[in-house]
Amino acid sequence: MIELNSESISEFRQFNRFYTNVLGLLNQQIYDSPFSLTETRILFEINSKNNCTAKLLQEELALDRGYVSRILKRFDEQNMIYKEKSEEDGRTYFIHLTEKAKNIYYDLEDKANEQVRFFLRNLDSNKQQTLIKSMNKIEEILSQQINPKEFDVYIKGDFNPEDKKELIIEKQKAFYTDNYGFDATFLDYLHETFDAEIEKVWIAENHGEFAGSIGLVKENEKTAILRWFIVEDNTRGKGVGTRLIQSLLDYCKEQQYERVILWTISSLPTARRLYKKFGFEIAETKEEQLLWGQKLIEERWDLELRQANSL
Repeated sequence: MIELNSESISEFRQFNRFYTNVLGLLNQQIYDSPFSLTETRILFEINSKNNCTAKLLQEELALDRGYVSRILKRFDEQNMIYKEKSEEDGRTYFIHLTEKAKNIYYDLEDKANEQVRFFLRNLDSNKQQTLIKSMNKIEEILSQQINPKEFDVYIKGDFNPEDKKELIIEKQKAFYTDNYGFDATFLDYLHETFDAEIEKVWIAENHGEFAGSIGLVKENEKTAILRWFIVEDNTRGKGVGTRLIQSLLDYCKEQQYERVILWTISSLPTARRLYKKFGFEIAETKEEQLLWGQKLIEERWDLELRQANSL
């Protein structure tokens, strides 16, 4: 067992006290609403999960069963949620947000993003990147410490992308078919995306098992396209998505790309939150259309790297 000296322990506790104050400041100003921070987190979980249940909320947020039940009852009384009985198990009910609740949640998200912008307003781009990278590193180290046996993810990028084509297509097809009901035309689309000039693909593995992927397609000398971003359900919330995107962006900066773009759909809240976290912004929104058997809204997100590359 590694021994810690008193100075390391003291510095850890000092940072903990400092960051607790930072969170208190952010939470107080961001969530200036009738909802507590826990209620807001529950709204986020329901919104981001396709088949959310009360039990899942208890496990994900480490909350007491009765506490979750009382919050859900209050949400139900306020017409913020509705329940859908599982076709496979009549004892299970999936929880969904109503349009009223979605509007409330998105308003809270906007307030939170605005507060973070205000909080970072006096930091130049170099300091912002240093801060975000440090946060990512803290998240990575502590995630491994919290679940040392369950979480052992390794990011691989040293292989021929063509060798991982079928694996990526299989994982993408399964995720979007199971969670969003995409039809068979989505498989054709996935095969078409591999006809592009693929530059690099990263695979995340957890104890040798697939945990996620992300890919980079070269559009031109200045612009790269992010594709095939996905994280397995059993490794979500453990920083895998963050590490995959960071690996891609680090590579793009090394290769002197000026921007990274991506296309996504508006109904992927978790991915959209990560894109915002790294500074991507919506550059184009298409009108709702029928895609892969579903009515979807496509969005293009852009991240400018020129300023970061010049630092």
